[in-house]
Amino acid sequence: MRRKHLVMILSSVALAACVAEELEGAFDPDENDDTVDVGGKEDAVNKSGYRSGCNAPIRTGSYALHGDVVTPTGVAVANYVTVTDEKIAAITALAPKGMPIVETDGVIFPGLIDGHGHVEYNHIPIADLGKRYGDRDQWPNASLYQTLVKDPKNAVTAAGIQCEALRHGEVRGLVGGTTAIQGTPLTACTRSLVRNLEGTNFCQDRVRQNVMSISGFTRGISGKPSFADSIKADIAANRLDAFVVHAGEGIDDHAHAEWGQLKAEGLAVPQLVMIHTAAFNAADYKEIAASGAKVIWSPLSNLLLYGKTADVPSALAAGVRVSLGSDWAPSGSANLLGELKIADRTNQILWRGSITDQQLVDMVTINPATTFGLQKFVGSIEVGKAADLLVVTKQPGVSAYRSLINAKPQDVKLVTISGDALFGDPAMMDSVGKTGDYEMVNTCGAMKAIDVTVKATDVTRGSESLADIESKLLAVNPKLTPVVDCTDDAARKAFAGTPMAY
Repeated sequence: MRRKHLVMILSSVALAACVAEELEGAFDPDENDDTVDVGGKEDAVNKSGYRSGCNAPIRTGSYALHGDVVTPTGVAVANYVTVTDEKIAAITALAPKGMPIVETDGVIFPGLIDGHGHVEYNHIPIADLGKRYGDRDQWPNASLYQTLVKDPKNAVTAAGIQCEALRHGEVRGLVGGTTAIQGTPLTACTRSLVRNLEGTNFCQDRVRQNVMSISGFTRGISGKPSFADSIKADIAANRLDAFVVHAGEGIDDHAHAEWGQLKAEGLAVPQLVMIHTAAFNAADYKEIAASGAKVIWSPLSNLLLYGKTADVPSALAAGVRVSLGSDWAPSGSANLLGELKIADRTNQILWRGSITDQQLVDMVTINPATTFGLQKFVGSIEVGKAADLLVVTKQPGVSAYRSLINAKPQDVKLVTISGDALFGDPAMMDSVGKTGDYEMVNTCGAMKAIDVTVKATDVTRGSESLADIESKLLAVNPKLTPVVDCTDDAARKAFAGTPMAY
């Protein structure tokens, strides 16, 4: 269990202005961190909830998916994945009996795990601030930042529809195969869709985050222990699997110095998870690997804001575990399906394909599961793990891994969390027991079924349909991001002026 040693940790982007407000005691309670009440008591939201995998079962019964199955030992061609209740019960070459069989004609993957995202901002379109910057403390001062990012965010808060904004952001991840995200604020409305990695998952709650500047990690507030001290205490007490910070976000000396600061603060430990690291070099990554720390890579956001991204080949060569994160809509991809394409193009053009397709897929499956201490439960298709699954169209003439990397939104055939089908082809949704329990959404010309409603009493506004949610958001944000992004506008802006330009 985590303790609230530091009560003022934002879940929004770590901006200099926000940090200054936070230290003065003025911050938005709706952007509070994922920790628990003073004294160690878990609050009602954080204790357990819908789709947490802890004491709240959401489905019973069995079905089987037939297709090419991506397993830890390779691709099992034309196999059956049997789902019983909420778990993977079997992976077999022979069809099981006594249950519905879904012929997917596709490739079956573990559900994708987004290593980092600010979901509460994902109703805001890409924000072109007109230039690139040296580090993350600079661009919040751009004149367009207030207009393009903060104003629409504040409008949602003023209207009291933060729950709708969060659910909309989660839907954008879900339709791209995302079944878990790091960075979603813990509120009573975030349990209805994808897993929140900072919340209670599988009866454990061992992840923390801090989006403040690293320079403030040793500073105590109101007599309470500093973030650095509280993290060390949690590690010593075996209460922590991961703590997530923004580090090396930028390309200048200020951003590069943050790895040295973490080392000086005694936080270069295996539980450290660093988002971005664009400023770090090969020597830094060797030290990071030796410490056991992990990295979250967000290439689109890095390229759009700084014109450069992390040296991932050097990180991998050193032995650093790297995961992919979509970051946020104002400068990132709609979901991991989009971010995979940014990573792939960067790899093919900038690094001449030195990262394999399987390594890229690992960055959105088993790597983040391991990074956040959940590899026993999710991240791979294995008997006994939660049935968090993604099925995509099988593309002729390419590997199963390439089928995922190339997949377009309309190629997502089914997404399940704990065996519960939430998005996909209507016929498949019907086959796994969802008949009549969904609405339709246009997915780049293909009509798909999606279920965003829940009956759980602990989920705020769980009965709202996607149409209801979008209607409320459009009333205050006419430029609302689409649930399904069918363009490559963000990628073109990010790659402009780089060797990856279209």
